[in-house]
Amino acid sequence: MQKRFLLLALVVGLGALLAWLDVYDADSVTRDPKARAQEPSHVVKNATLTLFDDSGERHQVLRTPQLTHTPELAITQLSAPDATLFDSQQRRWHVSAEHGTIDRQEHLTLSGNAQIRAPEEGWKLGTERLHYDSNAAHAYSELPVRLQQPPQHMQAQRMDVWLNEDALRLTGNVRGYHPIEVDNEDNTP
Repeated sequence: MQKRFLLLALVVGLGALLAWLDVYDADSVTRDPKARAQEPSHVVKNATLTLFDDSGERHQVLRTPQLTHTPELAITQLSAPDATLFDSQQRRWHVSAEHGTIDRQEHLTLSGNAQIRAPEEGWKLGTERLHYDSNAAHAYSELPVRLQQPPQHMQAQRMDVWLNEDALRLTGNVRGYHPIEVDNEDNTP
């Protein structure tokens, strides 16, 4: 009986010691609430996102090998995004880049060899950062751009493209190369 009492006292004493150590072993490092804001809530592999306008027409289809959403920052990061944009006439425009983000206003920002291509018109525009507002169907870049429609090409410091209005504006030190078409019969321009 004395052995049982001694064993019980030892177990209770050890339990009390562990509880006391647990209470006083509080982490002295203060947690940074901003660090939690950097944590993604989910990661999706091989994602395809489709946005529809108010009338139910699709106006953006985005494909990416990896999508990472961080709700505290209200931002979605995209790796190697490739998107098809549809204007009001349902014409297709293709955009791609090395990286991308989507913010809470559904603005798409593409960076790293960002390109927008109009296959029907045969032109391609390249820049390092391209912004796209899907609600206004407006793409723009505030970095140097190069517009190509072989054999001609143009360069500028900034550009705006309004897909629904079929309008392009290049501004800031605009330069271009436009070869003269030669009539093959008599070699005259």
